Amino acid sequence: MTTPGKLIRTAAAALFLTAVTVPSAAPAAAAPAAHPAPRIVRDILEPSLPVDQFPPQVEEACRIWHDLQWPTANAPRDYPVAGSPFVIRGSNVYGNRSGDLPQDGHYREYDVNPRQPGQHRDAERLVRDPAAQQVWYSDDHYADFREISSGCS
Repeated sequence: MTTPGKLIRTAAAALFLTAVTVPSAAPAAAAPAAHPAPRIVRDILEPSLPVDQFPPQVEEACRIWHDLQWPTANAPRDYPVAGSPFVIRGSNVYGNRSGDLPQDGHYREYDVNPRQPGQHRDAERLVRDPAAQQVWYSDDHYADFREISSGCS
């Protein structure tokens, strides 16, 4: 009887043998990129960019949090967004347990997107070191970060 595991092992062995026995073609000359590809250092994408180079909701979130004076609280808290029926959550400590951000920082996390009260939060976050006035953006719930170089402190 053929099991799924045996099929996977057989396919993997065939791929390995093919890679070992078939000479590789000479690499084609790569065309120069219009913009350099982002470089990943740990889980920080580089280079850092000004806020206007991020999706528009990031600049809006920076404005909202700036207007709220980047609050700090011991626990996550919803804050009303001025002139709207929406709330935005943030201000609690971000532990940097993954070690992706500089180890000497003390961080706070803030949602990017306002939401209706009671609605679930999405994955976009800002993480800020108030002492250094550095801000990072993550669109995938802290899997990757990119520093915001200006316009969001």
